[in-house]
Amino acid sequence: HHHHHHSGNTLKIEAESYLYSNDVQKEPCSEGGENVGYINNGSWMSYPGINFPSSGNYLIEYRVASAVDGGRFSSDLEAGETVLGELSVPNTGGWQNWTTVSQTVNVSAGTYQFGLYSISGGWNINWIRITK
Repeated sequence: HHHHHHSGNTLKIEAESYLYSNDVQKEPCSEGGENVGYINNGSWMSYPGINFPSSGNYLIEYRVASAVDGGRFSSDLEAGETVLGELSVPNTGGWQNWTTVSQTVNVSAGTYQFGLYSISGGWNINWIRITK
């Protein structure tokens, strides 16, 4: 199966294709395939071999859902060496009611281990999309 899908300047990472993780589970997703759920405070997932072909600004979008308030996570490169920022997950009204949250980050060209760290749990994630 494919972990990463390239389409033009866009890279889509299926959240469930993590290589390493701590304290998460995969589950069937209403949008097809699987999503990552049962995310708690301190849960994390990492995705090796994520290529940023040139230096500059990238839009990173996260497909998330939550039935509670207060979900929060940070994204990073190389196991926290570079923290890209924190995002909040809104209460979408259900564990399979999906919405997209995004951030714009400046990344130097290279191939990295991309990671997500849950600061405050209670959210699900289906995919991550990185666009130059």
